[in-house]
Amino acid sequence: MRLVNKTRYAILGMLLEGPSTGYEIKSLMGRSTVYFWRESDSTIYPMLKVLAEEGKVLSKIVYVGKKKKEVFSITETGRAEFKAWLKSPTGSETPRNEFLLKLFFVTDREEMMRLFQERLAKAQKTYEEYKKIEARLENLIDSPQRAIRLKALRYGIAHLALEILWLKEE
Repeated sequence: MRLVNKTRYAILGMLLEGPSTGYEIKSLMGRSTVYFWRESDSTIYPMLKVLAEEGKVLSKIVYVGKKKKEVFSITETGRAEFKAWLKSPTGSETPRNEFLLKLFFVTDREEMMRLFQERLAKAQKTYEEYKKIEARLENLIDSPQRAIRLKALRYGIAHLALEILWLKEE
């Protein structure tokens, strides 16, 4: 079975929100999916080109003053591919977690405890960030999309709460 670069779906999903430049897509990801799905400029721009060549997105040059911007919008073909992907089974995932990689190779308890303290500080900081996002989302107008995004966010909150408990165990 052919492996499909999932960057395409992250971009198509962002374009469902409305036409955007590559920079705007990256910024939107930086405020939303970055906590569980990261894309860099070096993956976004080439994929936008591929999607345009495939007819999944359209690009239009617009000028803001003298500055030229390329704005992308999703096509019906792009929407159909995105919807088909949403309905398809989720593939297997191999997470990349540097903390667990280091923990695997640690040889003494002191170094392990140092790693745990470092990870605990990061987990607690992220947990607090998620709780602030949750409070903001709860104050938005009720909608199915808001409820779904809260559900996804609460997955992350529950995961972090469990990780924090685990890291504090002796």
